[in-house]
Amino acid sequence: MTEAVRQLHDSGCRQPLLFKFQDRYWILTDNTAVALTPACITDAFEHLIQYFFVLNVAYPTELWIVYGFFETVLGLKPSVGKSVVQKNFSREVLQF
Repeated sequence: MTEAVRQLHDSGCRQPLLFKFQDRYWILTDNTAVALTPACITDAFEHLIQYFFVLNVAYPTELWIVYGFFETVLGLKPSVGKSVVQKNFSREVLQF
């Protein structure tokens, strides 16, 4: 895992990211992997969104639609308008 963390850091990844390793969810931030206790993926995504908020880091531009969708699903106040998220998610992801 240490080698993977180093490669991500060397490639310029600065936003927190979520991954699963040995049946646990982890959040990688500031070149440090933090183990999460939730066993459920929705709790892990909620922690990931909280990391973005606490660290005051913008979502990756390639994934802002997906993160906005997760904010809506988790019942959080979307960082972009709900209608914008739904419209763009439908257009970009579902290709409607």
